[in-house]
Amino acid sequence: MPYEITVEQDLVRAELVALETVEETKEFLRAAAYYSSVYSAFLFRVRASKPMFRIEQHGLIEYFGKVACSPLHKIALLADTTDLQASHEYLELIARQHALNVRSFRNSREALLWLREQPLPPKAQAQPDFH
Repeated sequence: MPYEITVEQDLVRAELVALETVEETKEFLRAAAYYSSVYSAFLFRVRASKPMFRIEQHGLIEYFGKVACSPLHKIALLADTTDLQASHEYLELIARQHALNVRSFRNSREALLWLREQPLPPKAQAQPDFH
């Protein structure tokens, strides 16, 4: 298997190595989605893998949607090459268009800070002042 998934107290970490095909990616995302009923934070570290830019054409965005299945779910992406980083930034853009909470990061410290930050409470409805 080109991936390993470990569960921590507050997040799911996945290390992906040498992913080459869309089917391998789908298999990984199916495995990660298994944890989305209990965990809402996912850190995907991708190494020595082929960049993928046809996220929508291959149906991968739907698989990301199964992992990030609510607005509270977050997926942080880390890459080991500039090409892979560029594909993650593209994935982040496509994910936003599908209302998915996916972000690309250059280092794990920033990714973990984002994953562990609490969502802001909804703003109180402003009441008109008639005085």
